[in-house]
Amino acid sequence: MDPFSLSVGAIGITQTTLSSISKLRDILNGLEEANDILQDVTFELEAIHHPLSALENLHVSDEPTFLAAKRDLERTGVADAVNKCGQACDKFSKKLDKWTKHSNPTEVSLRDRLSVGLWNREKIRTFRTQVHSCQSIVQFAIDSAQLIILVRSESASKAARHETKKQLQVLETAIQKHVELTTKQQAEVLQRRRDLQSLDDEDDEDDGQRLLTIQETKAQSHFLAADQAACEVVSQILSTLAVPRL
Repeated sequence: MDPFSLSVGAIGITQTTLSSISKLRDILNGLEEANDILQDVTFELEAIHHPLSALENLHVSDEPTFLAAKRDLERTGVADAVNKCGQACDKFSKKLDKWTKHSNPTEVSLRDRLSVGLWNREKIRTFRTQVHSCQSIVQFAIDSAQLIILVRSESASKAARHETKKQLQVLETAIQKHVELTTKQQAEVLQRRRDLQSLDDEDDEDDGQRLLTIQETKAQSHFLAADQAACEVVSQILSTLAVPRL
């Protein structure tokens, strides 16, 4: 292996994590009635793999560039996000096994099983938030690592420098739009939590589910906050990049 290879292992992402993500993606692809409910999750699980594969193929020519890119990837929290996402995928795969153990490809009751009760719906919402946040962190973190390597390349041609500057602008715009989206989502989660907290339910069972749902909204806020923090780190990294003049 290249001593300056930015492999997933080099930044702390385990193969067990990647296997858990792949397993859930394959399960969801095989469930016909999962498409309407978890189609976006399936896409984002696939989208997590693409930039990680690109990371494996990055060529780093010298140790200082390798160390800089590795350090900045670690600052974004990408390994923690992916490893925790893998753990969540593993747990969700086990839940799907229970929900679908009496089903078959032509008669799947997944829709009803996933939609029953406020608590299950909110659980799924939390999982989707975590996967989406993980995908965003991975994409932005690795895009920034690629730019670090390009900027540090002394032998870059004029065309390559122009492309680097263009990529930097595109990435900065994408991050800004994403932060705006997560800020809106945070506000929606907070409002949903306030609505739940304002309910005065005398039914003990319903009140128990309400409290569980409130906990789920707190988890959603946590994942969105981690997403925003990673975006802030990437923005800081990009602000320090001195893209060579044309």
